[in-house]
Amino acid sequence: MKKPLTLLTLSLSAVLLSGCLYDDPTHLPPGQYDQSSKSTDSRGTEREVKSSTDVYYDENGNKKATVDQKTTTDPNGLFNKSTTESHETIR
Repeated sequence: MKKPLTLLTLSLSAVLLSGCLYDDPTHLPPGQYDQSSKSTDSRGTEREVKSSTDVYYDENGNKKATVDQKTTTDPNGLFNKSTTESHETIR
């Protein structure tokens, strides 16, 4: 009884840890990374997300990442498209 519970706990811990690492772009090697995705929900609202991540070392040798993200939402209908942009520096 103890082995399946331990195995389940280890599996869950690994999944949660990998999720935390994915959110932190500083684990990537230095360079430029671009990502985009498109989706449409059940009501026909289209959503497009484009992000650009630049991982680099600053003048003190600390690893940093700059993330630029642009999200465009286009619900059904005319003239209701909206776009938001964000810029974030991590660490």
